[in-house]
Amino acid sequence: MSMIDRRSDTAVSTGADMTGEHRRGHWYPWLFVGFFGLVFAVNAVMIGIALSTWTGLETRDHYRKGVAYNEVIDKQAAQQARGWQAALGWTALEGTRGEIAVTLHDRNGDPITGAGVVVELRRPTQASLDRLVPLVARGDGRYVARETLPAAGNWDARLVIRNGDDSHIQMERLWVAE
Repeated sequence: MSMIDRRSDTAVSTGADMTGEHRRGHWYPWLFVGFFGLVFAVNAVMIGIALSTWTGLETRDHYRKGVAYNEVIDKQAAQQARGWQAALGWTALEGTRGEIAVTLHDRNGDPITGAGVVVELRRPTQASLDRLVPLVARGDGRYVARETLPAAGNWDARLVIRNGDDSHIQMERLWVAE
């Protein structure tokens, strides 16, 4: 009888230990499943945010622009040698309606007349609002146009000035208040 008691005691105590260990750690694999589930969920949210906020801004003809880089440097040197000075101004009239003005002088301070002046207004955050504004000569090197912009805030203004075979390109930041 003592033998039966020993076996039953051993079996009972061993079974109790195995049951206790099983109950204690049975959820450990679910930690790994939960961790990787969280990683996949966070990645899915980040991808969704990235795709929904992309504005579509990109460089057009990037390859051609890269190949023509030395030509751009030469044009920039010629532009600096000419010494033209262009000043951009914005006068608010009502809301986002205002007057864009460019004053153009040569290296000696004399006004440049008879030039073709276009201002390319680019919205840094939304390409669909970009626009071209041709300016009209008003004399004494002053070129103006009235324009209503679709939004207030920062605008990148690219001045494109052509006078005969010479050209001048200049970037400015324009702030439009409401």
